[in-house]
Amino acid sequence: MPAAHRDFRSIWFFSLLAGLFMVVLLGAAWLIDQQQQQVQQATQNLQQRMGPEVLRLQRLGRNLLQIHHEGDRLLLTDSKGERREALLLVTLVSQHPSLQQDPRVAQQAERATQLLGEAAADLARSTQGRAAWRARWEPLAAELMHTADDLMSQAAYLPGTDLAALTQVARQARYQLLATMVLAGLFSLVFLWLLHRRVLQPLLGVHQALLKLQAGQALPMLPRSAVREVVVLGEALNTLAATMTENELVRHQLEFQAHHDSLTGLPNRRHFMAQAYELLHRLRREHRPALVGMADLDFFKRVNDEHSHAAGDEVLRQCGRLLREALRTQDLICRFGGEEFAFVLVGCDVRAGLALAERLRHTLERHQFILPDGKVLPGMTVSIGLAPMGVDGLEKALGEADKALYRAKGEGRNRVVLEERTVAA
Repeated sequence: MPAAHRDFRSIWFFSLLAGLFMVVLLGAAWLIDQQQQQVQQATQNLQQRMGPEVLRLQRLGRNLLQIHHEGDRLLLTDSKGERREALLLVTLVSQHPSLQQDPRVAQQAERATQLLGEAAADLARSTQGRAAWRARWEPLAAELMHTADDLMSQAAYLPGTDLAALTQVARQARYQLLATMVLAGLFSLVFLWLLHRRVLQPLLGVHQALLKLQAGQALPMLPRSAVREVVVLGEALNTLAATMTENELVRHQLEFQAHHDSLTGLPNRRHFMAQAYELLHRLRREHRPALVGMADLDFFKRVNDEHSHAAGDEVLRQCGRLLREALRTQDLICRFGGEEFAFVLVGCDVRAGLALAERLRHTLERHQFILPDGKVLPGMTVSIGLAPMGVDGLEKALGEADKALYRAKGEGRNRVVLEERTVAA
């Protein structure tokens, strides 16, 4: 009777201990499930909010850069038609709804439109005041560039906030998982110790007898029972792993969107500049030459006016693909803004660079552009300006290439022009 009484008490003790562990484990599983819901909610917020916000900031930055570019063109050109065209583009971009929704950007755009309108009117009468207008324009142009850089930076770093929060939630889930595993280990140790003391020791003789009977034979694998909490924990871990994989994919997608032009798929201007600085620094250490080029589609505005903006977008998309395919894998290219592209030819001297630029020009000229409505547009002509990468750095080379591009435009378009200083040398 005493033994039976002890056995009865032991059974109740094991049952109580197992019930207590079940309650604790279920609570931990509920907390982990709550963490998983937070991870999923954060992921949904990241997908629903971050993508449009990043695109909005990038669009604002590109519009400001377009105003800056057109303002420089208005004040540099001697053509009244180009000044009118530049002023018209500035006015259209300034009135874009995306700019009007941001008070700071809208105010800067309005100031730029007003100043450039006054400058265009004055320069139409006489170009003697060009230097004075340039002096008034440069602070505002610098302000536009600074604001555009801020917007692009916000677009690049905006995903970091939600990703950090997502990482924090995942880290908490990991700690809770570790705590749950530690608790399970402790319970297992206590349970095994009590089981050994209360059950296994009395059966030790039987166990030894079985070992003698089975001498030299391998023991079969004991079947493992399926525990609901373990299954729930496994599902939670699988969900966490799948969520983390999805988050990593979303991060890569956002990073790609932040670094590439959404229309052409080419690197955007900011990413191109970062890549070009790094590449040209390496080329300078290796004493290898490089050429910087600027390409601008001729009469691109006619495509939008005569066909549609959708047709213009398709032309830009196909031009980006053709330029990328025509260049070598080691070269860099980006959509610099509007219908303008910038590129770096690695390891090219002047002769090889001119030949490669001519190939780019002929490629676009011969290509048949298929528009969204099924119409076929003959090849687009392109004006290209080239400049060697010298000791003055990337910005200077881009400026020289831009000057050569304007020379190509002034000499009749559809040509490649090398920067004058190189020709004289």
